[in-house]
Amino acid sequence: MNETNANGPKLQVRNLGMDSAGNLFRFGGHQKAARMSVFPKVASVAVGICVLYSGVTVAQERTVAEQRAMKSGLSFYGMPGVIDTPSAEMLPDGEATFTVSMYPDRLRTTLGFQFTPWLYVSYQYTAAKDLFENEREFYGGAYYDRSFGVALRLLEEKQWTPSVVVGINDLVGTGVFASEYIVATKNIQDRFKLSAGVGWGRLGSYGSFKNPLSFIDSRFETRPETDFGEGGTFSASEWFRGPAALFGSAEWAINDKWTALIEYSSDAYDQEVEAVGFDRATPINFGLNYSPRPGIDIGLYSLYGSKIGINASFTTNPKAPPFRGGREVAPPPISPRAGGTVDLAAWGLPSEQLRASDPVALKETVSEAFKKEKLRLEGMEIVGDEVHVAFTNNGFDAQPQALGRASRILAAIIPSEVDTFVLKPLVFGMPTSTIRISRNDLEELEFDPDRVWKSYVRAEVNDAEELSFASFISDSYPQFSGFIRPYFAPSFFDPDQPVRADIGLDIGGSYRPLPGLVLSGVYRQKLLGDRDTVTRMSDSVLPHVRSDLALYDVNSSSYLSHLTAEYFFRPGENLYARGTVGILERMYGGASAELLWKPVDGPLALGGEINYAVQRDFDGGFGFQDYDVVTGHLSAYYDLGKGYFGQVDAGRYLAGDYGATFTLSREFANGVRVGAFATQTDVSYEDFGEGSFDKGFFFEVPFSWLGGVPSRRGFTQVIRPILRDGGARLSVRNRLYENVRDFHDPELRNRWSRYWR
Repeated sequence: MNETNANGPKLQVRNLGMDSAGNLFRFGGHQKAARMSVFPKVASVAVGICVLYSGVTVAQERTVAEQRAMKSGLSFYGMPGVIDTPSAEMLPDGEATFTVSMYPDRLRTTLGFQFTPWLYVSYQYTAAKDLFENEREFYGGAYYDRSFGVALRLLEEKQWTPSVVVGINDLVGTGVFASEYIVATKNIQDRFKLSAGVGWGRLGSYGSFKNPLSFIDSRFETRPETDFGEGGTFSASEWFRGPAALFGSAEWAINDKWTALIEYSSDAYDQEVEAVGFDRATPINFGLNYSPRPGIDIGLYSLYGSKIGINASFTTNPKAPPFRGGREVAPPPISPRAGGTVDLAAWGLPSEQLRASDPVALKETVSEAFKKEKLRLEGMEIVGDEVHVAFTNNGFDAQPQALGRASRILAAIIPSEVDTFVLKPLVFGMPTSTIRISRNDLEELEFDPDRVWKSYVRAEVNDAEELSFASFISDSYPQFSGFIRPYFAPSFFDPDQPVRADIGLDIGGSYRPLPGLVLSGVYRQKLLGDRDTVTRMSDSVLPHVRSDLALYDVNSSSYLSHLTAEYFFRPGENLYARGTVGILERMYGGASAELLWKPVDGPLALGGEINYAVQRDFDGGFGFQDYDVVTGHLSAYYDLGKGYFGQVDAGRYLAGDYGATFTLSREFANGVRVGAFATQTDVSYEDFGEGSFDKGFFFEVPFSWLGGVPSRRGFTQVIRPILRDGGARLSVRNRLYENVRDFHDPELRNRWSRYWR
């Protein structure tokens, strides 16, 4: 569930493709802290994140050569750069970064991502006390600012030419740290690196001159005065306008661990000088970077002749998981039909003699073998020289791996007269596709060096066929499962208290009496924590459809997370449908219906959803408040290729506003996914309040990526600078697109290498 309050974004931990109660963040926009200084507390949070992040980074055993080939520094803004100035470098494609920079009275944390080889994006959160005159008292308050940064490479470095990048800091924010730049960088003999550029905004405030772009249009000559206001809007009218100034830097790689830096900064720190008399004695900054191991960089710098600063950056890449190659149990060998000598009993599979058993015994034997691989056999039937098998994958995050394990088991058990395995993976008892595997191909390609692509092109992937097994319902249903598992629900960056957290147990289960029908619920029992100490409440002028979440924490730290009846079915070719009723999420109950059109091999999918939602009481029980709304969206999903996806959802939101949400994401072959979204509705920026409109980013990490062991679970982190009531969408579990697409192309193609593991 995408939960948050008016005080900030959330951290959500859940099963991939599922929703659960979220965790709360606080990202202030310029606001005061009401208690002791934010710096020690925020710093402790940052250090904790660094420890977790470095744990992943250290596990990635990059070679020194790989490290040096990809070495690009990160500035105090968490952008490619030196100390306080940018450079024209890009990080390796897919690189994710976490940066903490600190000097007296200022702390900045930044999350960054190399979204494409030529586009780097970042999200920055800054706590400062030296920006406004009325916030001089260190323990009396601090300024909080959040902003986005972007760097776009125009030219890639060649033998005789530098790389060139254009960038914007504070792309969507209050404008306090706003700057734009064009910069060029050239590497010299792998040891020296020179950068030089021209900047605007803060980077055009020292040693400035007439804007060279004014020769194109006189409007570039003057920069509109920054109105800090509520922030959160694109201040395009200010970009690349006003005075410009030059900046530059030089780097010397002393060895593989140490790098010396020096820069000339064109940031005059006018706001700080005016407010609190910031001492900027010189435009020269210099220092040293130390890399104790690949993926970790620590810097110590002299800043403007008056301050000492430190910077620590941690990098990781979804393409390089901590455990290379996986740690799962090896699959059983392929059992050839003619003269095979494989000892199947050693792998826990039946011997050759059992292949001649009657159909009931065959099905029982296959079912038991499937269970060992965390696959659930739902139905099986031999028709001529084909065996049709319906199953649910409960163990593998990569669907091709489940298909491969199922094929190996069938090859070991099914009579030799059967030539084709017709596999029908199910989701909640609903068919998703039909994959036909030739038994001859399985036997022929097991040791072929090109077996991945050969087996993929020979497999047939089609729309799901009707399930006609006579024993499908009677033998496989009803099904029941239950669980008790711990949860940790932190909240960060509330100015009153930067760190809050609850710890407890999720107690839940599901009952499936028929194919497609799922009755499930989860109760969240808090054991200890302080999330119920939130004191900041909503000031929204819109219906409080999300901004009252803090009241739920205060009144129901233990609560019914969801209690629903869901029905999944196929109304026609390429069509999927879902109906849901009950307690839908932390704040709402009601009913939801969804229809999805998605061919198995096309890039486009279309869907529609309509919901009737009633707001729940604050105590987290079965009661409801007076607010109800009909909401719904029409959605378009498009696979852009190479792991990039676009999504548009247009319709009515919880507050009754109309608009659209735009999402762009990137998914790697191992299931890691990163994306960003923005929502624009007919709610004005003034009525929306701080932040102006809903926006944020997210990433999903399968547990299999972290631990190297296949798992259907993972975690999702959604970060919104601030979530209020405009553009708020109902959170409904198990929306169709994310549950169906893994069994279609190109997802099957992208992860087909796991078929043989």
